[in-house]
Amino acid sequence: MNDEILIRLFQRHFADHVAAVRRLDTHLAAVELPFNFHAQLRELVYPPQPGLPNGIPSFIYYFVPNSRRGTDQPTQEDPLHPSFVNACDGVGLNLGCPVRLLRALDALTQLSSVDQQSPRAGLRAASDHLSTVEELLWLTGWKSPSLLRRGGQFAGIRGDVDWALQARDFPIYLEAKFRRSDWPRLSDGKTYSQMGKGFLSSAAHKFPDPPQVAAIHILGITTFDNIDEDIMHSIGRELEATPQIHAVVIRSMLQMTHVISLSIEVRDRALGLLSVPAILDYPVNYGVLYHRGQRDKRLASRPLPGANEKPSSAVCWSLQPQGVVPFPMPEPGLYRLNIPSRSPDGEPHFQIVPRYLMGTTNH
Repeated sequence: MNDEILIRLFQRHFADHVAAVRRLDTHLAAVELPFNFHAQLRELVYPPQPGLPNGIPSFIYYFVPNSRRGTDQPTQEDPLHPSFVNACDGVGLNLGCPVRLLRALDALTQLSSVDQQSPRAGLRAASDHLSTVEELLWLTGWKSPSLLRRGGQFAGIRGDVDWALQARDFPIYLEAKFRRSDWPRLSDGKTYSQMGKGFLSSAAHKFPDPPQVAAIHILGITTFDNIDEDIMHSIGRELEATPQIHAVVIRSMLQMTHVISLSIEVRDRALGLLSVPAILDYPVNYGVLYHRGQRDKRLASRPLPGANEKPSSAVCWSLQPQGVVPFPMPEPGLYRLNIPSRSPDGEPHFQIVPRYLMGTTNH
């Protein structure tokens, strides 16, 4: 049954879906996970609605117990207390995407046995598993990649850089970050302000200024939503104070890629090393599931946004994925989601609530 679910999913994203299923099984036999992958595999089916006689493609995912994230996580009485960012269900939070896992494990096998040790440890830790998947995915998406390895530590610099590689024979050092606290931009819109000390603060100390080797220093950030001009200039102002980072590459789960730098030459160099993503590389029906009541309290508690800060001197360009979404996107509110029950380990049991009651269909 679970192989049938994987085949349905992999048919959407791989030319040879049978080989993809077999490859995943081979990878899973060689790594240790903190859960039984096949036992945690789930499928959520969307019933038909007007204009969507087959609904939309089912949402296929695996649940990660003990991730420390989910709508069952406790929050503080203050609706703006940072604890709310953990109280959400979604891919990268407490749910995993089998397509992302397979592509991450494909990347893992390209590393030496020594360089595999750290990501393997992350994959088998429940609280780190999903962020490790996102970190490994930063080894993908480059033109003619080679010499993939851990970045290591520069002389006299504290902290290890995640990855080193070459794309088209051009050397890159890349620090990968997954901003799990980014999801409220999908629910709270413009009222949401970033948490923490900034986008670059946890990476700046890992790169030397000036560079010790001839390479481009990149910070790769995975986000839930595409960035806007305000966020671009916020990152640009940080780059102005952080010359050791040459460019920031942002990949959203909506599959847009944004490249930001203070130098047009560096920006264009980075763009030239990146592959243009395809819309079918990953599912397009990811979402985040949150408490609407908590969201409404946050919106009511936040002050109105002030005037935009001074623009930075950064330049940005984006790579839009090739292809078209293979199904009509539903209108907002056509489907709602309830959680009528949970398992003892906190797993939410989702229930799709369509706006209109119609006949059933096979998926």
